[in-house]
Parts: sequence; C-alpha cells; structure tokens
Amino acid sequence: MMMLHRLSVALAALLLVPAALAGSLVLVDARGVAMAPGTLVPDDKPLTLPDGAQMVLIAEDGSQITLRGPFTGIPANVAGSQGGTVQALADLMGARATDTSALGAARDAGQPAPLPEPWLIDAGASGSGCLRPGHTLVLWRAAAQKQQSLTLMPADRGWTANATWPAGEQRLALPELPVQEGATFLLELDGNAAAITFHHLPDAVTTRKMVGGWLLARGCDRQARALLKG
Repeated sequence: MMMLHRLSVALAALLLVPAALAGSLVLVDARGVAMAPGTLVPDDKPLTLPDGAQMVLIAEDGSQITLRGPFTGIPANVAGSQGGTVQALADLMGARATDTSALGAARDAGQPAPLPEPWLIDAGASGSGCLRPGHTLVLWRAAAQKQQSLTLMPADRGWTANATWPAGEQRLALPELPVQEGATFLLELDGNAAAITFHHLPDAVTTRKMVGGWLLARGCDRQARALLKG
C-alpha cells in the first residue's frame, strides 16, 4: 500500500500542468510529412498538413497531440481538445490501482511483471523497447533462478548472436549490439521467442513529463509506468 501511495503522489504531480501549452513540441512520428522524429515544432506557428498526412507530437507537459490532414492551424490551439498522454498515464495507473496488492501482483493477474527501472528491456515480451542514445542496451528478466541461453538476431536474420544469461542475474548488458532507430530484433530465451522494435529517445525530449509522454506514444507503457513509479 505504501508503494501505491507513492505512485498516486507521483501521478498527482504529473497532472498538475498548466492549461495552456507553451514552447516547442517534439515530433514523435509522422506520415506524409518530410520531418524526422525528434524535430522541434513551434506550438504557436501555423501548420498545414495535406490529406492523409499525420503528425504525433509531445508537448512540454507530456501530453500527446495528434494532427491529421487535411489540417491548417496552430497546434497549441487544438491540444486541449485531444486526449493527452498524461491522461493515458493516469488511466494506466487507475487500472493498476484496482489491484490491492499493486505492482507486485502483476504476474499473478496474468500481466508481465513491472520493470524495476524505466530503461530496462524485458527480453521475454514482444512489443516496443525505448532506449536512451549513448546508453548500453540492458535486457531484463523477471525470473533469474536459473541459467538461460539467449539467441538474438535482426528481423532479416542476417546474423545470429548467442549468449549465456547466468543464474541469479536479472539483467544482461549488451554493449556491443548496434541498435538503430526502428530496428526490430528477434530474441529467444530458452526457446521462448519475442520480437522487439526499438526507438531512441530524441535529444529534444528532456523533462520527465515529456519523457513519460514519449514513452507512451512509442508504445513503451511498462517503461512509462516504471518512470512514474520512480
């Protein structure tokens, strides 16, 4: 219950954001727009998107703004009418709060165990993995009682690497692994397969609220929960 209380306090702090957004937005993803993820987009200047184009942006308060073409307008003027990522984070926490045993009961409820830190990648769960550029990729496993064999390869199966995960170790650092933005890797841990697509945190995403919003926008919700817990 003490852990749940700390999570609730942290969530309350995240939700205390100003009504109006100010400053730059960070582009998370785009379709039909010649802009790379991580680009800073002023929130007070008009944008025009053609039909079929889409932009997903993160604001300084961590909220998510999705613009779909055809669109012409100022992003800050439409931010309040859309569901923010901070609210999505609140929804995640609300779902966890229904379990009186909080985070520790996740596995008993049929859900993956919570990550102890936000920048760990669960080697046994398919989905998205979010990384900080310049930091070593660190895999994590919930159960560390026994030694396990790890096989890793890119999605095109152009090469294969093998490693031994020692008993008693929950973490396995892979400092030599080249991980590009959007790259998908296939992992097998004692025959249990997972596919993980990696995304790099843009340099422009700096504040805790923005990081949380970016993690959720990229599908790294367990990492976002770990960030909130911390």
